[in-house]
Amino acid sequence: MINQLSRYYRHMTMLIVLGALLVLVSQMGAGSTGFLLAGIFFALLGAGLIVVTVLGRRRQRT
Repeated sequence: MINQLSRYYRHMTMLIVLGALLVLVSQMGAGSTGFLLAGIFFALLGAGLIVVTVLGRRRQRT
C-alpha cells in the first residue's frame, strides 16, 4: 500500500499548494471562512499523506 501511495507524491504536494492558495484567497475577502477551512484541511491532508508515506518506507526497509 505504501508503494501505491508513493506513486502519488506529486499529487500530495499539489494538495499542499492548493491549501496554501485557498488560505491566501480567504485572506483577500471578508467572511470567507469556508476557503480558510478548506485550505487548512487540504494542506494538512497533503502533509499527512507525505508523512505516512515517508514513515511507511522507513518501516519497510528495516
